[in-house]
Amino acid sequence: MDDYRKNFLVGEDAVKALEEYDDTEDHLYDRVRVVIHLKQRMAERALTQMQLSEMSGVRQATISQLSRGYVERLHIPTLEKIAWALGIEDITQLITFELESEIMNMANPYGIEYDYPTKNKRKNSATRPEG
Repeated sequence: MDDYRKNFLVGEDAVKALEEYDDTEDHLYDRVRVVIHLKQRMAERALTQMQLSEMSGVRQATISQLSRGYVERLHIPTLEKIAWALGIEDITQLITFELESEIMNMANPYGIEYDYPTKNKRKNSATRPEG
């Protein structure tokens, strides 16, 4: 067996491990978010979305979505075109990966705790008075 495979479960052992897996503590792990800094890089260069679109060959609508941080799918060649047009050689000037907790801490510098509804509760559900 290859050395790298000795760390992985295979066959029935893998199936058994999946069945026994307890995901109740998954919420303790921090999620990683992709942060796109396109709006800042464009402002530094005094570029409009249309100008960047013409320079990069990327649709203006795509640049608009990326500028707002909207990312459904991250297409690497698109980012490469934008980085090239902006003269960016270090891709971390355009995108970074940040822990979700760090992003939330920046949005809430005083550490105020909010009571958000859980997934099981319906949004905007009105409570009916008893009686």
